[in-house]
Amino acid sequence: MNKTKLSKTVSYILRHHPEDFDLKLAADASVKTDKLLAALQNRFQDITKVDLIQLVKNDSKGRFSFLDNKERIRANYGHSIEGVSPDYQAVEPPEILYHGTRPEVKTKIMAAGLKPMARNYVHLSLGVKEAKKVARRRTRQPVIFKVKALKAHHEGQDFYKTAKDIYLTDEISAIYLSLLTEND
Repeated sequence: MNKTKLSKTVSYILRHHPEDFDLKLAADASVKTDKLLAALQNRFQDITKVDLIQLVKNDSKGRFSFLDNKERIRANYGHSIEGVSPDYQAVEPPEILYHGTRPEVKTKIMAAGLKPMARNYVHLSLGVKEAKKVARRRTRQPVIFKVKALKAHHEGQDFYKTAKDIYLTDEISAIYLSLLTEND
């Protein structure tokens, strides 16, 4: 079984389009594990619950988690589905987080701040390397913003840690943003 293809398919279902597989997510963004398995069997004939357990366990980005003793599964972040939201707990973020993007949106972001766009939240990375990796999915020349996350938090902004290196927030005002320079 192609593990990359499985991961991308599960991400597609749990983050964006469960309806394409005749599934509906609960308000906490989860679905019954057995229902997901049944939906996946059209593309992955031999898939088992053990395969999903391994997918969740071995995913270095912490994209998925089980709930209710593995009876339910969800994506931890990256949702574009309206009306679903994992039960995130607000946390105090580190002083600086990072956001990678394309050069053509740099000026707009500097003026208007970071917005979730087609997602439910703005995604921020713990390190520059991860932010560049995220941005390189859409551009060869990533622009990296430094986000004064702790300052924003102290001024009322909520942050949620959803995976080892991923933080989410509703939006970030431009006053908390600066461009990463080569001297940083």
